[in-house]
Amino acid sequence: MVNSLHPKSLKEMHNIFAGDSQNSISEREVEIVKLLSLGYNSKEIGEMLFISEHTVNTHRRNMVKRLDLKNSYQLIVWAFKKRVLSF
Repeated sequence: MVNSLHPKSLKEMHNIFAGDSQNSISEREVEIVKLLSLGYNSKEIGEMLFISEHTVNTHRRNMVKRLDLKNSYQLIVWAFKKRVLSF
């Protein structure tokens, strides 16, 4: 997949993962946001990623707080705007 990305996209992804810690999310957090955007709940995500439901909720809560958002919906919108997720 990385080989098919445009260089600009690679730079944007680097900024999302390695940028300012207050405006970035980890690869694991990207997985969680992607699954949230597909409609999976925390329990289902935990089962898919082999982590506890509590860990999923902790990641979600930490992302919302770090990015100064109000809820999971805003987190998903943020991810699309930052091109972490796409249609």
